Amino acid sequence: MTNIEQLLQQRRIYRGGQLAPPAAVHPSGFTELDNALGGGLPGSGVCRIQSDTGIGELRLLAPYLRSADGELLVLINPPGALCPDFWAEAGFSCEQLYAVYGDNKQALWSAKQCLQSGCCVSVLLWQRDISVADIKRLQLASTEGRCALWLLQSAGRANQSLPLTLSLALAPTHNGLEVRVTKRKGGWPTGPIQLDWRADWPALVLQPLPANVHPLSQPGRRQRA
Repeated sequence: MTNIEQLLQQRRIYRGGQLAPPAAVHPSGFTELDNALGGGLPGSGVCRIQSDTGIGELRLLAPYLRSADGELLVLINPPGALCPDFWAEAGFSCEQLYAVYGDNKQALWSAKQCLQSGCCVSVLLWQRDISVADIKRLQLASTEGRCALWLLQSAGRANQSLPLTLSLALAPTHNGLEVRVTKRKGGWPTGPIQLDWRADWPALVLQPLPANVHPLSQPGRRQRA
């Protein structure tokens, strides 16, 4: 056995085109996304979603969260009141949902306690600013409690490189949602991944215009003859 082979077996080096063995994952509910991520979304760790609010970020997570099987789902500082109909459709009862509100320090403390408790399926945290030290503490708590934390931030927010398990950037499309994997532990960024929601949620996508209807031209744009 060569020295290189020994180092590969000991996982002290890895080939650039080879993904690290994936940690425990759960199906996302979207085949295209599962294929890109090697099986699904992480069952633990600190993951981030960057998107505009209300474009489908919670609907993207709903099938993954549905594997709760009676466990609690904690939402910390969500930007609006919880919609009972949405969460009932996602398979959650009122007894499984907890919403926590507080300042940044209280939110981080609550997230850590929930992750360590061992009784949560996931923790969703809306937090504008977060430090590397905060992420490391949450990563440790996530490992202890075998629970994933999802950090939801606004799209395009520039911040320092964070030690995240996974980072996704979302953008709306006519047919559903575009997902880009901007960071992945043990793997490479990838995308865009197009999720077509026309069959499952037709009310959430733009319907094609009738043949006799034409969109108005945009001011300042030269039209072809």
